[in-house]
Amino acid sequence: MRQVLKVADQQAQQVRTGEKFSSRTQKVIIALVVLLFIVNSLVLAMLTGYLKLPHKALPLEIAKNAGNLLVDYSQRVARDLNVEQNQAVRAALAKFKFELEQASNPEQVAQVILRYGRETQDVILREQENVRREEVLSFIRQEPRLASMLGEATITVTRGEEKGLEIDDPSKLLSPDTKAKMKASKSLALLEQVVEVKVVDGRASLVTPASVLERLKHAEKEVEALRARLQEVKAKTGLAPYSGSGIIIRLYDAQGSVGMGEIVHDYDVRDIVNELFSAGATGIAVNGQRIVTTSSIRCAGPVILVNQKPIAVNPVTVYALGDPEVLDSSLDLIRAQFSASGVRLEVEQVTDITLPAHEESSVVGG
Repeated sequence: MRQVLKVADQQAQQVRTGEKFSSRTQKVIIALVVLLFIVNSLVLAMLTGYLKLPHKALPLEIAKNAGNLLVDYSQRVARDLNVEQNQAVRAALAKFKFELEQASNPEQVAQVILRYGRETQDVILREQENVRREEVLSFIRQEPRLASMLGEATITVTRGEEKGLEIDDPSKLLSPDTKAKMKASKSLALLEQVVEVKVVDGRASLVTPASVLERLKHAEKEVEALRARLQEVKAKTGLAPYSGSGIIIRLYDAQGSVGMGEIVHDYDVRDIVNELFSAGATGIAVNGQRIVTTSSIRCAGPVILVNQKPIAVNPVTVYALGDPEVLDSSLDLIRAQFSASGVRLEVEQVTDITLPAHEESSVVGG
């Protein structure tokens, strides 16, 4: 009984807070919900023994009669809302009747009433809204201006709580007379959905909910593609972490160095970075500092600064993403220069390096 009360309460709540209908529609829907509640209550009362039937009455027969009463009332609701001959409505009512006939005990009847009573109600209300959509299309197709229209345009019709029917017609295809007729329609005054009509060379057609859904899915895919592209651009420009294969370079001062020419200077690091970019490096970091277009590599006394931050030496470590073989061979000339001064340059080819984003301070890999 609590389950039935809960279902009926949910249905009544939807009538109170959901779609708004005309006074006649509200009455028939509320009556349908109340009837559904009463039928469910009677069936469950019989099942639990709270309601004792006359000696000759059969519980299954009584339950089915109650269900058929609900089917008949649903048919009257469909008739009042002018959707009785609608194919989907007729199919829903037929399914409701069939399932009632197939039920072999009162418990199954109760389940059929709970499920198909609600489904039938939903179909009736949905098809009533489709009738309104077709009415919008009919008004637009009767517009005389469409006969001379070339190209493509979209007309969107919605209903606001305060302004009533709103017609978005950016191409100004509809005449004031057509718009006035649409706004005067009692049926469209109850429109609940957004209705979108596409006009191509004077021929108007509804953009179906399925088409809208497909467009939303397509838009979502485009957004995801743009996000992926943005992430790729951010990674390559240094604004996001970036991973791939490449090389790790370690620079050491000459062993027992005493002269200025035997230690690693800022210009040595700059030369290596420039050479790597020329060889196709897609990302570089020096001692964990990501190199971007605004980066600087300079000395402040004996200290090398990268991005205005001091870095450790012996070694100075440069991480570069790109083709390991190409990047390695691009350093041959610099190797020859260092060999004369005793500065040691070691190169390690690796398959996985992750460069940090600019302003971060670590490198993973190697």
